[in-house]
Amino acid sequence: MVRHIHYKKQAPQGGDLILARKRKASLYWIIILSLIVFYGLWQNTTVGTQRLLNVSVKWLVSQALQDPRAMILTSMPALAWQDTPEEMESPSRALVSWLAGVTRIDSTPAGILAVQIPFLRQVQTMGLPVIKVGQEVPVQKTIEVGDEDKDVLVGIYNTHTGETYSRTDGTDRLEGQRGGVVKVAQAVQEVLEKEYSFRVTRSDTIHDTRYATSYLESEKTAKEMVANHTKMITMLDIHRDAGRSHQDSLVTVKGQQVAPILFIIGSDARRPFPNWKQNYAFACRLAAKMDELYPGLCLGVRVKEGRYNQQLHPGAILVEVGTDNNSLEEAVASGKMLAEALAKLLEEEIEVKKASQPIEEKQENNLEQKEFEDEGKDQMVENV
Repeated sequence: MVRHIHYKKQAPQGGDLILARKRKASLYWIIILSLIVFYGLWQNTTVGTQRLLNVSVKWLVSQALQDPRAMILTSMPALAWQDTPEEMESPSRALVSWLAGVTRIDSTPAGILAVQIPFLRQVQTMGLPVIKVGQEVPVQKTIEVGDEDKDVLVGIYNTHTGETYSRTDGTDRLEGQRGGVVKVAQAVQEVLEKEYSFRVTRSDTIHDTRYATSYLESEKTAKEMVANHTKMITMLDIHRDAGRSHQDSLVTVKGQQVAPILFIIGSDARRPFPNWKQNYAFACRLAAKMDELYPGLCLGVRVKEGRYNQQLHPGAILVEVGTDNNSLEEAVASGKMLAEALAKLLEEEIEVKKASQPIEEKQENNLEQKEFEDEGKDQMVENV
């Protein structure tokens, strides 16, 4: 069952007008600050344009020297958005990041405080690890739960590991850490294993240390899962959406307010993905099962132009559990409902497969019998 989502254009309400004005004011401030920065650079040097270009190039190289693909994505952030559906409405991140790099402003919380309170620049932070240029960055080890055997039927990982829920953590992203989406993935795993005895392999590897190359990093994890678990039926990449208010980030399911779930499926619009409709069909079956068990929980299946590493497995799905304006509790509750629906669907898929096996075996036996009879007839002809 395919669900199409239509949005009706409504007259702006009082809160919407205020929000729109705030966004417009923010845009004006960004433009004004940009002009001030450019003017300052121009006035403080006789070769303002050349210096600006030099600093920009140095910043780009420092951000992405180790990986040519990362350099392209860093210098042209729009290229990275094709595989980041929940961030496409936030291009201001790229502008702020670029301005901070060019002007050499420390955009970390400590750096921002130091700008506001100059005295803090004199305080030296003790005990923090420092990674120098050229020093090898420690790689997060992939943690897999489940035996390395062919009975593993579900794979789970998080491309944007740092995504989290602001109503619990006070921010929408935990840079370089494991955010709320990892806890949602863990909740899905626990229900599948403890309540339904399905074997699950889950990775909590941090893939978004460099955000623009998140999908390049998670591709390594996905390939490893597919190679090690040949009987895997589905592989979930769990995210959270962004850009909606808390009220628009809730659905009522059986009297409980929880985070809505949306499935994202890639396509061959930009890059080769010949079998994407298999992923789409599986996602539709899972959405239908969720509608059956938990009406209102699933917002449907949305097809996008990226691939999201789904070309690696016909059961690969990108799952958006809530938005940045949900709480972790709301998201985990939805994750458990998702796990129950997935378990029911897997049971049905396995039963269908078992039912089809005798028919396939009978057809193979008939074919072998026919070949044997044909060989016997040929031998009789030769003897004659």
